[in-house]
Amino acid sequence: MFAIAFAVVLCLMVSVEAKFPEDPKPCKYGDGECIMKLCNTLFSENSAEGDPGLNLMQLDPLKVDRMVISQGESSSPVGITLTFTDNLLYGIKDQRIVKVKGFGRDLTAKHEVKIVTKTFSLVGPYNIQGKVLILPISGTGQSNMTMVNVRAIVSFSGKPLVKNGETYLDVTDLKITMKPESSHYHFSNLFNGDKALGDNMNVFLNENSEAIYKETAKAIDRSFGKLYLGVVKGVFSKLPYAKFFADES
Repeated sequence: MFAIAFAVVLCLMVSVEAKFPEDPKPCKYGDGECIMKLCNTLFSENSAEGDPGLNLMQLDPLKVDRMVISQGESSSPVGITLTFTDNLLYGIKDQRIVKVKGFGRDLTAKHEVKIVTKTFSLVGPYNIQGKVLILPISGTGQSNMTMVNVRAIVSFSGKPLVKNGETYLDVTDLKITMKPESSHYHFSNLFNGDKALGDNMNVFLNENSEAIYKETAKAIDRSFGKLYLGVVKGVFSKLPYAKFFADES
């Protein structure tokens, strides 16, 4: 939830596309230390507002049009379909990349980014149906799902795609794994607005948040992976792969 693999490619694009002389130079192929420092600098300066001239979207808050977390394994004590629409994701401005692997000349190789952040909060309208542990749950309203002290790993790979004589990276697979220190939930208007039932359920969710997150982690990772795959594919389709890096000649 968080931080994003596309963090790296967006930052690289900024360094390539910007024209003013103060801009940092793009990194060499595979220079993880350089990529990490460059991205952290550019994120701290541009996350909140973005910069259309640099092709950098607003990242904090990040708009999430639709996301579905479906946890339906029969053996799991948590079986829910949780749909978020028109949500905002807060916290990207405080994330820091701590390690980068890949981004060499081989377009089919795996790329990996490790990120830490204080909090990620997904806020906005929701709909939920299903069961949590032994209790049924249903509702439609406003929600806040927050993860605290998150460590995340974003990995992706792809294949070469030739267009107009230039070679682009076609991202074909992206995965995210997130490990928060703790998680917190609030869902308004549960059980058709029954305040007593809704309040009790929110207390129950937070008292059992560790167990609930453990049961839903894979579903959450899958959902965010799908969200960011589209973003990363769009970024790498903008420019030929070689143009994201410094000329080593």
